[in-house]
Amino acid sequence: MNEPLFSTIEPLDWFPKRFQPGDMDSTGGDRLLGRTELSALEILIRETAQNSWDARIDDQRPSYGVNLRRADWRLRADLGRLLPDQNRRTPGTNLPDAPFVLEISDRGTTGLDGPVTLRPVLGDGPRNFQDLILKLGVPRDDGRGGGTYGFGKTASYAFSRRGTVLYWTRCHNEQGRLEHRLIASAFSDSYVESGVQYTGRHWWGRLDEDSVLPLLGDEAEALGRRFFQRHFRPGETGTSMLILDPDLGPESLGSEVADEEKAQGNESDLVVEFAKRARSAIRVHLWPKLVARPDSNETPMEITLDVDGERQDLLGEPVGTLALWGAGLNAIRALRASDQRVVATPQGLPVEVFPITRLGKTLGHLAVVRRIIALESVVTHDDLDPIHSQGVQRIALMRGQPELIVETVDWIAQSPVEGVEWLAVYKASDDWDATYARTEPPAHDHWIASSGGEEGLVVRATRNRAIKTIRDALYPEPTQDPAGSMPVRTGGLSRRFASILPARQDPATPDRPPRTIDGRRARSSTRNHRLEASAPRLITTFDDGRQRQRVDFTVKADAPRSLVTISVSAIGDEGVHEPLPLDALALEWNGVESTDHGHAIVAPNQPIFVAFTAIGRRALRIDLNAEATDGDR
Repeated sequence: MNEPLFSTIEPLDWFPKRFQPGDMDSTGGDRLLGRTELSALEILIRETAQNSWDARIDDQRPSYGVNLRRADWRLRADLGRLLPDQNRRTPGTNLPDAPFVLEISDRGTTGLDGPVTLRPVLGDGPRNFQDLILKLGVPRDDGRGGGTYGFGKTASYAFSRRGTVLYWTRCHNEQGRLEHRLIASAFSDSYVESGVQYTGRHWWGRLDEDSVLPLLGDEAEALGRRFFQRHFRPGETGTSMLILDPDLGPESLGSEVADEEKAQGNESDLVVEFAKRARSAIRVHLWPKLVARPDSNETPMEITLDVDGERQDLLGEPVGTLALWGAGLNAIRALRASDQRVVATPQGLPVEVFPITRLGKTLGHLAVVRRIIALESVVTHDDLDPIHSQGVQRIALMRGQPELIVETVDWIAQSPVEGVEWLAVYKASDDWDATYARTEPPAHDHWIASSGGEEGLVVRATRNRAIKTIRDALYPEPTQDPAGSMPVRTGGLSRRFASILPARQDPATPDRPPRTIDGRRARSSTRNHRLEASAPRLITTFDDGRQRQRVDFTVKADAPRSLVTISVSAIGDEGVHEPLPLDALALEWNGVESTDHGHAIVAPNQPIFVAFTAIGRRALRIDLNAEATDGDR
């Protein structure tokens, strides 16, 4: 019988790094990089995606993929032969019991180019291989990048229970030729062996005196194709990493588990939980890369998630709140591109963009996105909805050039007006990216207002001006109710929304034309008939997009009955109203004495509702009016 193919793999040379003057051990390096409240999976996805975006090639659409797959016996045996344990202190790379590997890849990026040793690089020459493989932490200081090689690299090692990662890259070498490179690296605690102190950092490659070099060319490509599922097309560049034995425990994934037995889980449970958490991490932290620009049908970055052989849907149907966040971002994109088009939400509400300034300079732009919950299709477990998801707040902060979410915050300590919700997107100006970047911790998940000097002043000014802008736009000053009750805000807000909310109505005015129902003539009256309505509520959405709405209301009156009239209009561009025929509304009144077309006779202080069917995907103006009947003058 022929020997199995995997036995032909030759082991790589192993190189543990000894302590030298100026070296830092791996444990200290981890402390230096800081802490964050994000889960290990969130950090991994944020940082690797940011590094991929930073390495994109001009005029190419980069791609980024996450792939959790099972490690069968052949793969485990191959890895054991390629990365043999050298002694008891080496991170465990013999994987007889490791059920999974996690492959993270990008294409349309530069790959890990530059020298494969630590020799100095002059000028702006590429040094990506040095930065990711050989160094500890290399942040960008120009504000154009979103990631830091040190934090992202540490995140990949931390997500491996063996602390070990295999890298395969294709890039242009220093002679300008395409070249495959493959190397493995490990990150663990420092230790002493035979009287020699080691940093805890290890590499597998080809030894060259006191250095370890990656495999190059055909040899690297052959092994890369053997261990990785995603290969390189002709002329394609990029990087893939294989995280060995990924940590799928609840703490690493950010799961909430009730007990130790559930925390262990079987393999199927782990796969399901990883798919859920990875999808959410991509959506929450990378959603700007899932939103096509106003002038394009392609998203800025192709992002894929594969779990146990199945491609995961990152958008969902319906899209839900992602469309609202995207409308805010696209409104800012359009403004900066001098695009005159009006960007609106799927419900037809235009998005307003406000400059956030300090000392006459524009720090960034704030897009305020209004939403009417009653007009939205129901989305189950929408992880981007600040109303239902505790991990997402109302205001998304991002730097200008990377367009990656720093964090979401809740700077407005006020509840929205009933029936009208909102969210906002703040995008820093490109010229101020570097200033905001200097206020971020290594995880890039916060803008620190207590930063000293100009940076701290900029963050505080951003916060204060954003709060004022949102309050001015969405929380108008109270006005006195005509009936003399408590001050309400709905009057000013209704004007801002072109009266799309049901409003309290004053007594009928004398010049209103009379209407009749059941032989009774409606006419003006000195008596007070005041209608109090709740926000419209979506009952269902039909296959053709039409929506069934319901409005609950009561009439406050000092008369035994009132005449209530309803009219519904669709709101188009520029706020133009298009009245909908009453015959097409399929009106249903409940709790009334009698009805006739768009009118109903109602008793005071009774719970009543009216349901109707209207066209879909349009904002609606719903007018309810209460007045006296002829018999109740």
